[in-house]
Amino acid sequence: MQSQLNVAVRQKTFVAQLNTRTGFSSMPFSPERTKEIQSRIDARLRSGQANDWEVSFLTNMAERFERHGTETRLSKAQYASLHKVLKLEGEKPAQTRAAADDGTSKPAPKRSSRAVQARPRPISVSRAITAPRRAVRKAQRQIMVPLVIAVGFFALVGSLFETSNSRSTPYSPSAIPTSQTTNTTYVYVTGTRVNQRSEPSTANAVMGVLSEGTRVEMLRDEGQWTQIRSNLGVGWMSSSFLSPVAPPAERPASQDRSLRASDVRIIDGDTVDIRGLPANVRLVGFNAPETWRPSCTAERQVGERATARLSQLVRNAASIEFERVACSCRPGTEGTDRCNFGRLCGSLFVDGQDVGRTLIGEGLAVPYRCGRTSCPPRPQAWCG
Repeated sequence: MQSQLNVAVRQKTFVAQLNTRTGFSSMPFSPERTKEIQSRIDARLRSGQANDWEVSFLTNMAERFERHGTETRLSKAQYASLHKVLKLEGEKPAQTRAAADDGTSKPAPKRSSRAVQARPRPISVSRAITAPRRAVRKAQRQIMVPLVIAVGFFALVGSLFETSNSRSTPYSPSAIPTSQTTNTTYVYVTGTRVNQRSEPSTANAVMGVLSEGTRVEMLRDEGQWTQIRSNLGVGWMSSSFLSPVAPPAERPASQDRSLRASDVRIIDGDTVDIRGLPANVRLVGFNAPETWRPSCTAERQVGERATARLSQLVRNAASIEFERVACSCRPGTEGTDRCNFGRLCGSLFVDGQDVGRTLIGEGLAVPYRCGRTSCPPRPQAWCG
C-alpha cells in the first residue's frame, strides 16, 4: 500500500512539473465555469462590438470549448487574454467550491502544538563553514532589491520628462494647419470606425476604436503610420485614415431618418450597422435564421440567403428609411449587455416596404413579436 501511494505522489508531481514547463494552466474547468465562458463568448460575438483580433481569438476559444468541454486546456497567456476580453471573475478553488456546494465547509482542526514541535537539527560542519557566505549573499539581496527599484523609478521619471520635452518641439508640415499659440498639430479621423494601436503595425494590440470626425493630436508621421494622442492615450493609426481637414458634420442620429445605401452595413438577415449610431441595430418584427453557430446546416444555408437578400434590397433601393424603436428589455438596461446583447432596436424600410415583411414573404424569415420588457424563445423553423 505504501509503495502504491508513493507512485501516485510521484505521478502527480511529474504532471505538475510538465504543466509548468509547457505553460498550461491547471485545468480542466468546472462545468459551471465552462458554461459561463461559452455564454460570455457567444454574447460578445453576437454584440458586434468585438474588433478583428477579438473575433478571431474568441472564435478559436469557442471551437475549443465546443470540442473539449470541461477538459479544455489553455495556456496561461490564452487564459489571461480570455479573462481580459470577457471580464471574467476568478474561479473558486476546486476544494472550496466542492465544500460550499455540499454545505460541509468547516475550518481545519487545530493541530496539537506538541505534535508539530520540530526537533532541533544538528548543525553540520559544512553548514557552519558556509554560513558567513550565505549571510553575505542575503545582505547583498537586501541591498540590491531597493537599489533596483530606485533605479527603475528614476528611469521612469526621466523618460516622462524626455517625452514631455519632445512634445514641446512642434511637427508642422506646411500642408497641416498648426496652432500658433500652442504649437500643437491636430488631424481628423476619416474612417467610420478606425483602430488605434499600441505600435505602428496591424500585428500590435488595439487600444480602442475612434469614430469618423474625431480630432486627435498628431505627434509624429512615419509614412504609412502616424503617432497620435487621443482620449485612448498615445498610440498609432494608419495615415490613410487621417486628414488635416475636418470631415463634413454628420447629421445627428434621430428616431427617424433617411439613409443612403452606404450608411447601412448588413451583418445578417435581421441585424445591421447604421452610420452614426453607437451600436448595431436588431431589426424588429421578424427573425431570420442564424449564420453564427446555427442549430443545423439548413438554418445556416437559409441564413446566408437571408443575409444576401437583405444586402440586395438595400443596395438596389431608391429610398431607405430607418425608424428607431425601444427594445423589449427591463427599464434602464437598453444599450447594455443585459439587453439584446448591447444592440439597439429599429425598423428598416426600403422603397416604403418593411424589409422584414419582404423576407417573411420570401420564406427567408418568420414573424417574431416581443412584449414590452421581454421576448419569447427564438423560433426553430428551419431544422424540422
